[in-house]
Amino acid sequence: MGSLKSLAQGFLVATGLIWIFNIAALILRGDAWLGLMYLLILLIPASSITILKLKNTKHTSPDDSHKWRNLLFSFQGVALAFWMFDIITTFYAINVTSLAIELNPLGWPWGILGAFAFYGPTLVFSYVLLFKMKAKVSLCVALPLTLITLGMGTMNLVAGAQNFQVFVDTAALATGTRYGLLALIVSVNLVVPLALKRMVVSPKSNLNLNKT
Repeated sequence: MGSLKSLAQGFLVATGLIWIFNIAALILRGDAWLGLMYLLILLIPASSITILKLKNTKHTSPDDSHKWRNLLFSFQGVALAFWMFDIITTFYAINVTSLAIELNPLGWPWGILGAFAFYGPTLVFSYVLLFKMKAKVSLCVALPLTLITLGMGTMNLVAGAQNFQVFVDTAALATGTRYGLLALIVSVNLVVPLALKRMVVSPKSNLNLNKT
């Protein structure tokens, strides 16, 4: 369970950083309205995570070896987020706009299989090294493997950023839908944190009522 949490944390952190990059690119060089929508959408998980962090008062202090293993495995999630960014932006650039071509010899979308042939076994091998083998040597072997994975993920990130430039240049939010989407997203930004806060507080309230 801890390994899955580390993987998810790495994926979410990388996704958040990519989302911030997208916001900046849209506001500075594309449709500023789209950038604003992206920013408001980002606030939904950001505010929800903040509420959960503030309410979660239980903290554990695992040993240093466990921390390093979780940290290294989280970088697998970072690389997967970069890969997903590349896939999504490639789909837009090729299938939606037809302004780009796939350079991979396998073509599109079969080029995805080439990357999966690397990420799939690497993810499994890293999991075995970090969480199934407790020897220190397994941690040392996992370190260069993680660096190689991050190198591969960085190439996907660069490719995704280039593809996203196509989105920046071509995507625009229709005037008639701007204010409607703005009102909808702002409403969600208000409702989701309030509902989440109520869900977190309610069990404690019910417990106090039962005691009386």
